Amino acid sequence: MKKTTLTSISIESQISEVMVYLSGAQVTRTARLPLTAGVQSFVFAGLPAELESESIQVSTEDGVAIRSVEYAINHLQPEDQTEEITALRKKLKDLESHLLREKNKIELGALEETLFAKNMEIAGQESGLKAEDLKSTVLFYNERMSVIRDVRMTCQEQIEDLNTQIDAVRSQLGSFDQKKPEPVSDVTVTVSLDEESDDTVSEKTLALSYFVNKASWKPFYDIRVKDVSSDISLYYKGRISQNSGETWENVKLSLSTGNPSLNGTCPELHPWHLDFQKELLVKPSLSRRRYSSAAHVEEGLFTEDEAIALMYTGELPAIPEGPESAVKTTDSITSVEYTITAPYTLASGDEGQDVKIVEHSLPAKYRYYSIRKLEREVFLLAAVSGWEHLNLVAGEATVFFENRYVGKTHIDPLRADETMDLSLGPDKSVIVTRIRGKDFTAKTLTGGNMKQTRQWELTVRNLKPFPIEIELKDQVPISANKQITVNVIEISEADMVQDTGILTWKFTLEPAESKSMTVKYTVTSPQGIPVVLE
Repeated sequence: MKKTTLTSISIESQISEVMVYLSGAQVTRTARLPLTAGVQSFVFAGLPAELESESIQVSTEDGVAIRSVEYAINHLQPEDQTEEITALRKKLKDLESHLLREKNKIELGALEETLFAKNMEIAGQESGLKAEDLKSTVLFYNERMSVIRDVRMTCQEQIEDLNTQIDAVRSQLGSFDQKKPEPVSDVTVTVSLDEESDDTVSEKTLALSYFVNKASWKPFYDIRVKDVSSDISLYYKGRISQNSGETWENVKLSLSTGNPSLNGTCPELHPWHLDFQKELLVKPSLSRRRYSSAAHVEEGLFTEDEAIALMYTGELPAIPEGPESAVKTTDSITSVEYTITAPYTLASGDEGQDVKIVEHSLPAKYRYYSIRKLEREVFLLAAVSGWEHLNLVAGEATVFFENRYVGKTHIDPLRADETMDLSLGPDKSVIVTRIRGKDFTAKTLTGGNMKQTRQWELTVRNLKPFPIEIELKDQVPISANKQITVNVIEISEADMVQDTGILTWKFTLEPAESKSMTVKYTVTSPQGIPVVLE
């Protein structure tokens, strides 16, 4: 029985949907198939060469059976490029033929010139030639030589011009040879109408989806605060980029916080074997010497197998690899998909396109924060709550307060606490001063020890027209040597962490109110050993 070979029909398809992951994208193409009764093959040609062949999926409407799906890499020249090469080769052939004709003209002229020269030499030697005949012969010779030389000059000019054109065409052809065409993928789908179908001619939709690696989206955020009595507006955005080699034009775009490129294999624990660590002390020249196995086993330097190996080969046997590490870390987050309602167009290789995903309104508790020892400015902080349940992805955030740019921060849900502190920048309406007491700068000597006393006065003033919550920090020194002792005298009811000496005050200030705190301590150390205090 004769085997029937199917003819594959190349069809046009359009990208209708794209699901972009943190790394990679799932692309869906659709095409309308002009189906007839029987088996037919259709080719989705010119797809990205680096698509994941294992990810290819095909679906169609009822009444159509999918018989096979075949994937192949196509290294052939594009049709338009092939036509250009063919045209250049024909032009090169024509130019070379023209060049050969011009060279032939010069050769024929040279041959004719040689024949005339010999004839003139013979004619001059013949005594019976009349003067008039000799004169006419010389005139003919001169005229003919003039024509030959004019033709030669013209031919030489033509040859120079033709050589220039030939070099240019060869250069163009060489560029095609050096620049190999980028390969593409072809997917051939073989389908057939169901035998029970009443339609003899029909048109059905065929969908093809595949995964490409050269695409991604990166989350980023805008954090906007109207005033200290309002909730925080969190604008969740994404910057999409792709270099797949095809243009996504007016596609239905979705973003997913998943990452299919990560290993999906569930981790497995292996037995954890413990044994004594054997240290092998070998001199550098040991591997070049031969040893008695019994002697060195007795000394405990080697096992019997190791000693035998040294005796016969001069080398130690290979150490077998131990069991796989029992400690493995797998980080994952809940996958959330965001569908963008408006169609988007994104060409391959573009710098990227920003899309707005969603906006959240989050409650915040505002307070002022100051470490006057390190910074003159007092900063406004917003403690944001509720954000850890929004399935956010780690990314950079730009902060705006009262319609002015404040700076940037970073959101990382993997390090989420109950609240997240956002700095909204310094506020000139809250002032903190820190002044050292003049009476406590001198040093006193007691026996063989030196005592130094320090006192600092911190004052906070609220110039705001409303009450504020403020957190103020300072510190007292902590001794790292038994010969140095620190005695804390006054900290104005601050909370102090004993291990660090960090002092914290938290209180409310009414409008135009001020409050002062005192920090006083003494440091005793041996005389003659300098201890630097601020």
